[in-house]
Amino acid sequence: MVRLTQSMPVGFAASSDGVLLRAYLSYSEASGAAQALAAQKVELIRQYDVPGMNRAAAICYWGRSGTLLLASYLDNHPDIVMLPVLTSAPIYPFVQEYESLSIWEKLIAYPEYSGLMRINEGEFAVAAAPVVAADYYAAVQALFALYGSEPAAWLNTRQRFFQFVHVAYAAGIGRQSDNPRPLMVYAQHYVNQDHAERFVEDFPTGQFIHTVRDPISGVDTWFDRQRQLELNDRGRRADLSARFLDPAVATMNVMLTWDCAHHGMGARSRAIRFEDLHLAPKSTMDRLANWLDIPYHSCLIESTWNGAPYVVDIRGVSCCGATPANAKRRSKNLPLKDRLLVFALFHENFIRWNYPSPSAMRRRWIRLSTIALFWLLPMKMELSTARLIMQGQALPSLRKGQVAFALRAPFFLLKRRLRMMSLITKQAHTRLWRYKGLLKPL
Repeated sequence: MVRLTQSMPVGFAASSDGVLLRAYLSYSEASGAAQALAAQKVELIRQYDVPGMNRAAAICYWGRSGTLLLASYLDNHPDIVMLPVLTSAPIYPFVQEYESLSIWEKLIAYPEYSGLMRINEGEFAVAAAPVVAADYYAAVQALFALYGSEPAAWLNTRQRFFQFVHVAYAAGIGRQSDNPRPLMVYAQHYVNQDHAERFVEDFPTGQFIHTVRDPISGVDTWFDRQRQLELNDRGRRADLSARFLDPAVATMNVMLTWDCAHHGMGARSRAIRFEDLHLAPKSTMDRLANWLDIPYHSCLIESTWNGAPYVVDIRGVSCCGATPANAKRRSKNLPLKDRLLVFALFHENFIRWNYPSPSAMRRRWIRLSTIALFWLLPMKMELSTARLIMQGQALPSLRKGQVAFALRAPFFLLKRRLRMMSLITKQAHTRLWRYKGLLKPL
């Protein structure tokens, strides 16, 4: 018999830390209901060999390339457990920041931490995948009932927290499991070498899935996204002089440096095309299932969170799952000269990932000439950034009397132009000869 009368130790009731305070308030409000549900959760968790769950895969993005769509296809597979949307993305920063907490305290605090991080859709109770707080806390109490007597040195590790938080969420939503050791799917999302190394230390057979996209569409859509993220961030700041916007250089830096596997992890990494998720989902997910060593299941072409349809708004149209219209090339931020520059810089990406590009770009001297020709000319993204800075930051700052900040705007723009030129030069030197670090397609 598992004793459910033991009190789970949570020692941050009087903490001044905002995350811990909010977590404790949430936990104490739901603890009564959670205690009543704990026995049910014990039976669910008994279906899992939690310490034996050593298979894991991480999903990383390259611009707006369908990481959430891919994860939603994997959501309802009977041999997979995963946290919804991007709620697992902050796992490694959280464990590092709150290393001194016990595993039980970490499990109580993590939902608040994930939701408060500056990550869209990081909340455990997002509308797309709701979990009742009492159910989640009941699952944590059930884990304590089953494993609370284990040595602290065994419990308080990164690997154990990773396993426990996935099982706690699965039990929280009432998920049955026929496979005692399901694959855990982790939304690493950002290409971060440090997080990837910790992940592989914890799960030596861990695999990485990188979603990629037609580089023209990738640069175009990521600039839109980066600009919106920076505008949203600026909107949260009362002081206009906090910093200047920088979406153009940020866009090219990400797109030119995140198309490789993490260092030393090429053999365990594969690229999946955004377009294939929309145009050929069945064959794509069949190949992925084979690579992940899980059986193919019809749910792999259904876009869901917790089994409920995952509906998104794409330019005013509600979509769920494969939407062929979303696979069309987009270039509203890239006039012809900028597209030619992208074709030249990302030549190996177009070839290896099988995207259409001008046949002339197969000649190295034409790529070199194209880069040299447009090296000095600002991209449309840079001009758009300049307008945002002058009209949205410099002029309003002048009107508010923040003269010093406004007068720095031209110098900042010059500095960013030089930074863009330096970035293009460095990447051209790397990419004009065969680019060996590029992600291998699935």
